[in-house]
Amino acid sequence: MSLYRKFFEKLGFKPGRLSEMRATAALFWAARNRRERILLALGFAAVLFGLLYLLLMAPALQGRAQLRKNLPGLRQQAAQFQVLAKQAAALPAAAAPAAAGISKESIEAALQKNGLQAQSVVWSGDFARLQFAAVPFGALLDALQSLQKSMRLSVVEASVTAITTDASKAGSVNASLSLRAQKAD
Repeated sequence: MSLYRKFFEKLGFKPGRLSEMRATAALFWAARNRRERILLALGFAAVLFGLLYLLLMAPALQGRAQLRKNLPGLRQQAAQFQVLAKQAAALPAAAAPAAAGISKESIEAALQKNGLQAQSVVWSGDFARLQFAAVPFGALLDALQSLQKSMRLSVVEASVTAITTDASKAGSVNASLSLRAQKAD
């Protein structure tokens, strides 16, 4: 059985039904005079052209008009993105070095702003070593956050030990910290 026949049987057509439809259409066409045939052909062509226009040309023309309408805004956005990209590319070159202005005294002053006193502060190169005894843990975290934001110091190594022997110093810790100045990219 041919694929053609199977397809039409699935649609509910009987094998001879298609040939019957062709014969009926041929009889209908033969029964028309020349003028009626021309009018029917023109009508069929107009309907076919209308369907092609609605299905193919109208959506393409609408899309083209929409793109033409959106194009100036898209060009403006592209120009803004190019300006922002140039600014972003220039940022690392304009960034100030992180270690400038950092000293033992500036670290001690920043700690005192947060109410902390370090037992020792050693600054060498890009590294700082801090020792604390019996400091509140929350204040230590606040001080580290402040150092990170204001001086761009990040914790490289930390040793924090809770003080559990004295109930009056609950939440206090002994800490030893190593901080490093972050470099500009």
